[in-house]
Amino acid sequence: MHPRSPSSWARRLAGVLAVAAVAAATVLTPTAAWAAGPGPYGAGFVWLDTPDASMCIAPAERQWNSSSPWQPVNEVCGEDVGLYSVYLPGQAARAGSVQVTAYGSDAAYCKIQSWAPSGTSQRVLVRCLDHHGAPTDSQFTLSYTNRAGTGGSPMAYVFANQPTTASYTPPANYQYNSTGATNTITRSATEVGVYTVNAPGIGTAGGHVQVTAYGTGREWCTAWNWLASGTAERVQVRCYSATGAPADSRFTMSFVKNGNILGTGVCCNSDGHPTSYLFASNPTAASYEPVAAYRFLSGTSRITRLAAGRYQVNYGWAAAPGAVNVTTVGGGGARCKVESYVSAEVATVACHTTGGAPVDATFLLHHVGPFVVG
Repeated sequence: MHPRSPSSWARRLAGVLAVAAVAAATVLTPTAAWAAGPGPYGAGFVWLDTPDASMCIAPAERQWNSSSPWQPVNEVCGEDVGLYSVYLPGQAARAGSVQVTAYGSDAAYCKIQSWAPSGTSQRVLVRCLDHHGAPTDSQFTLSYTNRAGTGGSPMAYVFANQPTTASYTPPANYQYNSTGATNTITRSATEVGVYTVNAPGIGTAGGHVQVTAYGTGREWCTAWNWLASGTAERVQVRCYSATGAPADSRFTMSFVKNGNILGTGVCCNSDGHPTSYLFASNPTAASYEPVAAYRFLSGTSRITRLAAGRYQVNYGWAAAPGAVNVTTVGGGGARCKVESYVSAEVATVACHTTGGAPVDATFLLHHVGPFVVG
């Protein structure tokens, strides 16, 4: 267990130290610490249900860690206002990918500040902001993976760490492609904050994308589109300032087809993880089933509009509750998040303008549960 924060000054000191660590970690060039390679390989997810996280406790029923699949070992500790350390034991690696989604009924949003080893744990710093871009305490869900090898469902992830570079290859330890190919990123020459991720060898119709902004600023990012270009998959990501103006930003992006963003096996014809994803593409419809090409799930699914910017999403049968991540699709007029978990198979999604008002919007939803025996 990690030390509990004994007082507010200790939490703030930890936050200062964390920010200093982030400043050092943002320069992603190989060092002696990488000599052992990018492992260990693994995955995990966690839900923070208490915004202040003063006791470093995360609910057992919505967390999982491949290094200890039958025990709830992940922890989330509050460091400062809107700043959290997520500890994933046994996952210490200068590698991998992270996706974060804010949770709750307000208009707060969350992003990744950094991730790096802390002892034998992977420590992910999460920063949450109110709709003005000021730090605020918030609940959130987080998914982490570090993959190796080839085969399985088409999958790719990248850490886009050079927001003003015209074209580049992301750091090797922070990208993955299920064909073994190397992903690249191109920044638009004419539009601020517009990026295309090129993932060779996995071009396909449909599929699923999750995107999270990275850094200490107020930026946030969305998926704009994703489609096959020859044999490659091309995913366009757009990033914005707190007010919704286009802005250059670092980000993480995960793509998958007929699988989950952890890259783990899917249950339940065999052992694996309950997995669902879908694209909510009809924001003003009263009730509808998501488009088949952009959904992957067991059973049936349905999206019901509850009110402006609020949707009840049934993402199909799930053997156990897990983590839900949400990414907005489209421009800078809306940010979507998980409002609440209704059941293991249903979540409420809320979308807001940058001014904090409810707004109808399109979004992507992904659910993955803990490992179960099929």
